[in-house]
Order: sequence, then C-alpha cells, then structure tokens
Amino acid sequence: MNIFGKVKIGYLIAESSKFDEWVDFAQKCLGLMLSERTEQALSFRIDDHQKRLIIQKGVQEDVTHLGVQLADESVLQEVLHRFDQRGIDYAQGTAEDAVLRGVKAFWTLRGPKDIQLELFIDALHTQDDLETKVSGFYTGDCGMGHVALTSRKPEKMIRFWQEFFDARLTDTIEQKINGVILDVSFLRLNERHHSVAVARTRGSVHLDPIRTRIQHVNFQVLDIEDITASYQRCKDYGFHVVWDVGLHTNDREVSFYVASPSDFEVELGWNPIKIDEALWIPVKHTSISVWGHKPRNPTPAHKLLHEFGQLNRGLKSLKRDEYSPI
Repeated sequence: MNIFGKVKIGYLIAESSKFDEWVDFAQKCLGLMLSERTEQALSFRIDDHQKRLIIQKGVQEDVTHLGVQLADESVLQEVLHRFDQRGIDYAQGTAEDAVLRGVKAFWTLRGPKDIQLELFIDALHTQDDLETKVSGFYTGDCGMGHVALTSRKPEKMIRFWQEFFDARLTDTIEQKINGVILDVSFLRLNERHHSVAVARTRGSVHLDPIRTRIQHVNFQVLDIEDITASYQRCKDYGFHVVWDVGLHTNDREVSFYVASPSDFEVELGWNPIKIDEALWIPVKHTSISVWGHKPRNPTPAHKLLHEFGQLNRGLKSLKRDEYSPI
C-alpha cells in the first residue's frame, strides 16, 4: 500500500519555562493565535485545528514531540504494520493526553533524535474566529508546515521517513553555513515541497552543531506583506532575526528565520512551489538562496564566535549517541 500524499505534519510540542516570551514571540510577532493558556501549557492556532503549536512547562527548552496526521484508519494500520515488521514499539496515548494535543486519539513511539513521534487521524476542530496579526496560514492537505533537523545518522533518518511514510526525495542542497559544509536532503510527504529536511555535515564523520532536536520549524503565511510586517515586529520586540528575508533556490519560498525563546528557529515563509508528481525530477542545488537570507549585521567578532560555537557543539556531539529506531 502506497501512503504517499496521505501523510502530513500535524502539530509540534516544545518544552519551555519562558511562557511570557513565547506569547510575545508566537502571537505578537509571528501572528499565531494564543488559544489557551494554563499553568502547564500554551496552545496556539493557525487554522481551525484547536492546537498546532503547544508549549509545555519544563526545563528542556527544546522540541519534544511531533504530531503526524494520517488520512484514515487504513493508513494508520499500514504504518503500524510496518512498525511491527521492524520490531518498533509503539503505544496508544491516553484520552487525557489526546485532548491536550487537540486530537481524538493518537499512537506514540520514540522517533529519530529522541523526538516523540505521535500519529493521529482526526484533529479536534473549532468554529471560533481565528484572531491573528497575519492574513492567514496555509495548511490544508499539506499540513502545518515543515521541520528541518541536523543529524549524525542522516541515512537512517531519511530511510525512516521513506520506509514508514513513503517520503520522496524532492531535491538536495550543499551549502557552507557558519564555517561548516552542509548537505541537505528535502523529503516530501505530499505536494508541499518538503515536510522534513535532513542536514548533515560534510565528511566521513557527521557532526551535529545544533543544540536543539530540530533546527527550525516552518509556518507558511498567505501574503508577502505578512512576511515584512512579522519581520519588523520580531525586530521591534528584540527577538534575534538569524537570517534576513530571502528567496530559497529550491522551493522558491520567500522567508526569514528568527530564534525562538527556546533557541530553535522558526522560519516564516510565503508562496513555496507545490510539486507536480508527473513532472518533478530531483536536482542538486549548490546554494540555499537566490538572494537574501544573510546573517543580520554580523560583526567580524560575532561571526568568529558564532562559528566557533557551532564547531564546538559539533565536536561535543561525537561524545553522545543519536537515537534511531532503525
């Protein structure tokens, strides 16, 4: 059974103790709607799903869970059957935890890089008005957006998404970033150019210079003016714009990157291409951007310290194992 096109990113959960900063960042700067705030969690909306981004109280300051939405029961059973064949353990989540995630039911397993992967079919929807500072977010059949990760075991991570979810390779990019040459593979689960991007450092031994489990999560807005206005709000509120507005070579998305309160980045983008399966041929790009996406006003000292920090973290990553289910 081929399940390509019947899988999409549904929600993301991160752990943080910086609730006030997350409200400023996600709602006031990026335009997501804060739909619920308790002592233990923040929930944000971008469409009629009750919850797309959830921040749970904790000390990790990192992404902990990724929700993957499947089209129907037959797709779920196919994925679980594939897990059974490979001896991968999974369990059904509790009804209480399902409500906290804004879904009717979910199944959970330990995914690559120790991200808890959660499978669900039906999201809980709301008819309440979506009050946001942007014109809207593109989701629908393509899901919430995409995530990008660096990996010390990139071949295994790519194989995981291909073997269990029928992901397809859209294209690849090689690029020098912060003194490190990265090779990035872009995987699509549906017509969105990519739902998962996997980056590896060049060489026989792969480093992981990123502290957090994901490098960035992407949300797609409906109007180019949403990009410029959100960019300005991020600067006004003092959040670190990591990469200025630019145009990507492969998905043709206009976007900028800003560091979240938990350190992983958020890419806010507009108008990436959709893939025509009948015509698409994967290619290799030798740069990430056509224009823009430059570090914002870096001084020589800042650039040197930043590159050293990335390298130092990469070397430290050799001392710890990276979990892979396969």
